This record gives sequence, C-alpha cells and structure tokens, in this order.
Amino acid sequence: MGYEINWNTSKGNTALFNHPLYIKYSSSVFGNIDPDGVKYDLAGVMATADSAEVTAYLAWLIRITSLIGPE
Repeated sequence: MGYEINWNTSKGNTALFNHPLYIKYSSSVFGNIDPDGVKYDLAGVMATADSAEVTAYLAWLIRITSLIGPE
C-alpha cells in the first residue's frame, strides 16, 4: 500500500493505528520528531512480516525528517 515515493496505509487499518510506535509519533509535527529516536525505536522492531507496516511507517518518518533537516 502506498504511493510511488511515500508511505500510505489502507483505510480501516486498525492494527497499525493502535501500535504504540504509531501512537507515539502520530500526534507530532515532522519538525519536532527526532530521527535518531525513530531509528532507535526501529532498531527494536522485530524483523517479521507482522511488523512490516510499522517498519514502513518508521522508515517514512526517518526519510521525511531527513528531507527537512534540523530546524
């Protein structure tokens, strides 16, 4: 699920939206997200098929925060 360059999820996806890491970052603006903190959280995600969505979400956050750089 996604666009050519950006992350996206399917409508009605409650599993991701209830994931603690999604909840942690979803109420933040990109400029306030520490990419090193996201990388730390990503390092703690199990490398399984079940974690693919949260992994894609965290990778997207890292990519976006890299694009905008520090404030």
